[in-house]
Amino acid sequence: MVPTILLIPLSFISITTVFLQGQISTIPKQRPTNIIVYETMFKSTFSLTSASAQAAMDAACQEASAKGWKVTIAIANAGGVPLLVKRCDDAFPASYEIAVGKAKTAALFHKPTGALEDATNVSDGSSRTALLSAPFVLMRGGLPIFANEMCVGAVGVSGVKPNEDEQVATAAVNALNAIISKL
Repeated sequence: MVPTILLIPLSFISITTVFLQGQISTIPKQRPTNIIVYETMFKSTFSLTSASAQAAMDAACQEASAKGWKVTIAIANAGGVPLLVKRCDDAFPASYEIAVGKAKTAALFHKPTGALEDATNVSDGSSRTALLSAPFVLMRGGLPIFANEMCVGAVGVSGVKPNEDEQVATAAVNALNAIISKL
């Protein structure tokens, strides 16, 4: 009679029970190679959904409206692609391009655009002026959005003073952080 072996996985990191000619024994389970390949080739990620982009937009619009600021607000995914853009009534036309550029820049650099602006401004004879020739918007008002320490997108705002643009962007980020904290 040929012995039959039946492997029953109990979990990824447990033991395997082996039935061999009616005898039960346990052996350490080796992780399947397809799991190892998966773990080295891919990782879990998060992304903004249309609902989260809308929640961010709503918070930013509420902040701008409460202050009477005529701005354009852009919410972008982690690759800097705009998901939602709103140009408030009477916002100046160029604010659209600037807001989208700020969102893209913040997403791709994973940094606030104000920090990049500070790096390019000459201070005590030093700066990183090479950034000025790059196709990014290095002006305060763009903020990255993080979930579980991963950049999932960004918000860019243009139309008022730099600190006011950033205040509207902060309202969007804070709204999403409040949602994330409840998960």
